Amino acid sequence: MITFKPTKVFARNGRKFLYSVEDSALYEIDDNLEYAMTLGGNTINDILLNLVNKKNMSVEDATEMIQMIAEAGLIVDPDEDGNKKKHLDMNLSALTLMVCQECNMKCAYCYGEGGEYKNKGRMSKKTAFRAVDYLIENSKDDELGIAFLGGEPLMNFELIKEVVGYCSKKSNETGKKFKFTITTNGTLLTPEKEKFLIDNHIMTQISIDGTKEDHDSMRFFECKKPSYDVVVEKTKSMRDKGLVTSRATLSSKNVDYIKTFEHLEKLGFAGIPIEPAKNLLSEMDKKKEYEEFVKYAEYYKKQIEKKKFDRANKMTNFSKAMERVDYSGERQYGCGAFHTMYAVDIDGRLYPCHRFVGHHRFVVGSIFDDNKNSIEEWKNLNERARCSKCWMKNLCSGGCAYENFMGTGSINVSLPDFCKRMDTLYKTVIDVYIDNKYINS
Repeated sequence: MITFKPTKVFARNGRKFLYSVEDSALYEIDDNLEYAMTLGGNTINDILLNLVNKKNMSVEDATEMIQMIAEAGLIVDPDEDGNKKKHLDMNLSALTLMVCQECNMKCAYCYGEGGEYKNKGRMSKKTAFRAVDYLIENSKDDELGIAFLGGEPLMNFELIKEVVGYCSKKSNETGKKFKFTITTNGTLLTPEKEKFLIDNHIMTQISIDGTKEDHDSMRFFECKKPSYDVVVEKTKSMRDKGLVTSRATLSSKNVDYIKTFEHLEKLGFAGIPIEPAKNLLSEMDKKKEYEEFVKYAEYYKKQIEKKKFDRANKMTNFSKAMERVDYSGERQYGCGAFHTMYAVDIDGRLYPCHRFVGHHRFVVGSIFDDNKNSIEEWKNLNERARCSKCWMKNLCSGGCAYENFMGTGSINVSLPDFCKRMDTLYKTVIDVYIDNKYINS
């Protein structure tokens, strides 16, 4: 019996393209090959007989077609272990340092208990330096990542400077190279801090939710004092230099992706990811948010059609998805949580990522000892009922473990709303990919 690997067919401008689910490869096909792929479960002779009798193919052409399918890796090898990557060992390459579990703002949708994660305080130099040492000791990689997060990380700016300096010292000693990122609300930026971020090549992302009205309705200081004007003023220099991206969060007060993107692009942000605050959306809000996302997907297509590639590349939701399609391959997990990264809280506890900080059932261990706790396993895609048979499994890779947990109670079960949104996202991106690589090339 011949078993074909799972595929999905896309039709564009009268032409057909086969997407291979297992390795994310894309092939242009004809009706005969599309039909051949429906004949799985038959013997090779039965498949050839069907192609000869129903598609009027010669035996030679039908045989050559099956050989092409085999060479493309689309036939299941009966001796192949389908779960050969069932469990990947931890390969630590990055840490998120929660340098400050405090915040100078009181955003309405904050998932981190006002940035405190149920444990208000600031990371000490001892803990931060030990975290860097822990990363070096437990990683096989030569390039390591450090993300500064809070709360508001710039409230502990002196520690950030100390950590960067310490990493430079350890780099000279070990040959390890460090890359840094920071996510900040932008209200505490100063010329000194900006210079430090630029001089040390720290990739900087600013939380800003679009127009003044939309931003101020959700992101404010004590007593709901608005923050938009402060953020815009403090980030102007970095925006003018093209050295800062934004991160917009949509809420029930605003689910308009296009309006949000156009405003942030006009402000000069280099990249503009936009995500909904799912914890604040009612069922009616979710329906409206999805409708707006569909419009946003069409808007992305139009930017490509108009050859406005710089603008399209700033639509990070789609440009990142395009990278996954373009650089095809098998993926096992939605992100680095649980197997390439940890988040370190102010006391040195390790979590799978920053989203889990404060959820003590997900404490993995501590940078101060070698003990590891048993927590729910972040399963390989092939072990997840909803993901294992899905055509997008190597693209969305099951989504965010934390959002799965909050929505379904399990890190391994994705929400149907998420799956529907990803289906729209990746169908859009693959249509654009086909149009540009095949149709319009």
